[in-house]
Amino acid sequence: MAPKLLCGLLLTLVGLVFSSFCFIYAVMNPWNYNGINGLLGSFLGTQTLVPFIISTAAMCVGLILCFYVAFHKDNKDK
Repeated sequence: MAPKLLCGLLLTLVGLVFSSFCFIYAVMNPWNYNGINGLLGSFLGTQTLVPFIISTAAMCVGLILCFYVAFHKDNKDK
């Protein structure tokens, strides 16, 4: 049980750090990408949209793994 939980926590932490970096980088560098303004234009202009999506997905997978390990009835100690 502990290795799965540790893996989920590390995956969540790495996803959070990378998605936060991509978000902050896009916000700090405003961009107009072919008439697209705002956050989406900044993500497209700084080319951080795909890494942001991948890191957010990794963070969600890590959270799901943590919840699965913590609350699944087969994983409870007897």
